[in-house]
Amino acid sequence: MNEKADALLRTYTAHGNDDRALELATNIGLTVEQFAAAKMLQIQVERSPLWTASRSPHGLMVDCIYLVAKRAGMKVSAIKIRKLTLDLFGVGTQPRPSVWQNSFKETIEEYL
Repeated sequence: MNEKADALLRTYTAHGNDDRALELATNIGLTVEQFAAAKMLQIQVERSPLWTASRSPHGLMVDCIYLVAKRAGMKVSAIKIRKLTLDLFGVGTQPRPSVWQNSFKETIEEYL
């Protein structure tokens, strides 16, 4: 199996139909309110007609939690998030909100 196929299999195995956003948010130190803001942002982006699925649902979840943590002034980095997701889920996911956030500036401001 090639490296990309192996990563996809590990991602599916780690997440399947389970939403593990709360687990990640808790480990970063987000409050319930901050987690709710990240989750609402994720839902609104996914439901938007502007969404082109440039990130997987898991990747978008990581991006939204990362954005909330950064806005809250938490000391998180893309490398730290990647390591944490690897430790928690067995698959490291680097946040990449820059891939989509320009199209959703108003939505981000509304929920964060």
